[in-house]
Amino acid sequence: MKIMVLPGTIWQVPLMKKIKALGHELYLANPVKNEGVYEHADHFLETDIFAYDRIIPYCKKEKIDVVMSDECDIATDVIAKINKEIGANCISVDMADLFTNKFLMREFCREHDINAIPYCRCTTISEALAFYTEYGPKVIMKPLDSNSSHGVFTVNSEADILEKFNETLTFSRNSKAVLVEKYIEGTEFTVDGIMTESGHITLAISEKEHYQHNNNIAKSLFFTQNNSKFDYDLLRKTNDELLNATGLPFGLTHVEYKYQDGKYYLIEMAARGGGNLISAIIAPFMADIDNYDYLIKKTIDNNYSCKLETNIDNDRTAILKFLDLPCEGGVVKKIHGEEYLLSETRIKSYKLNFSVGDYIHQPESDSVRIGYYIICAETRAEFDEVIQNISDKLKIDIEDK
Repeated sequence: MKIMVLPGTIWQVPLMKKIKALGHELYLANPVKNEGVYEHADHFLETDIFAYDRIIPYCKKEKIDVVMSDECDIATDVIAKINKEIGANCISVDMADLFTNKFLMREFCREHDINAIPYCRCTTISEALAFYTEYGPKVIMKPLDSNSSHGVFTVNSEADILEKFNETLTFSRNSKAVLVEKYIEGTEFTVDGIMTESGHITLAISEKEHYQHNNNIAKSLFFTQNNSKFDYDLLRKTNDELLNATGLPFGLTHVEYKYQDGKYYLIEMAARGGGNLISAIIAPFMADIDNYDYLIKKTIDNNYSCKLETNIDNDRTAILKFLDLPCEGGVVKKIHGEEYLLSETRIKSYKLNFSVGDYIHQPESDSVRIGYYIICAETRAEFDEVIQNISDKLKIDIEDK
């Protein structure tokens, strides 16, 4: 089979490797040849992934069987449109819209009576101000269809709307509107899963922690099978029922919730796996399955059937941890302990997005965090051991500017 993957970022590499391991011919489309990515492909098309007039004729000419992506919101509607044009198996364009447009998600929850949150689709500042007057003193303002927390702001006053509305609007890719909704206090969770012919299966749940300087940017995602403070069985049930109600035919899922007053409220949902290697590393580890194997085979052949057996009766613990700074920013003078990140087998992936001499600062969105690491441990005791070692060894000397 000939399979195209887009875009060509490092987050697509595990999917690309799995496609190659299954014996398929791999094509890659991306505006640039990102080092460490394009080398995995048999063929490379240098193009913007939204250039349908170039990608679709290329796919037809090369007789590409299907186009795939993962961990990327902006690719969801792209692959739906391309696969429709080349006659490949994929979710519909309307389904892709539901999973990328936050207003449609809110409408879906209201129509299906799924813990709906008060919300308003706003094209003008005056509409946003009117909603704030009714539902303030705290609301949240988002682009309708963006990613990586770009343009997302917590609003505590009319002045915040006046200052940030137009910036939020610029990040709405297709629908030039802003979603303003009542702010839900409480703990936030991510839930990764997979839709099968037998229904949706929840694979992994994380409790989120956010940066102090911006509570819309995740600082860590802590994965366990159970949580003494929250009912994860209820969250699994809520998540499976929500996704089954959408009619999603197949694919990976990533959903975010907030818990308040005994209920889990949908924040947003996506028809792709969790980013930063959650779907590639953490979700299959926590559930003990090969989700990419199923995804690829189901995408190629809609008649493919396989009963997935998950295992969540264990003490497995994982974390996706983003690095923090002890100050607003500064020049990196020295990095201590990177050799431990490289040698510890329970650290499955890490990346430092800086070198000695670079100026680094606190992140302004999910896409510009300074680094991360992923720990996957069989027991909580093992996990705590690795966390302590990182705390002791990993130090970044910064000249505070």
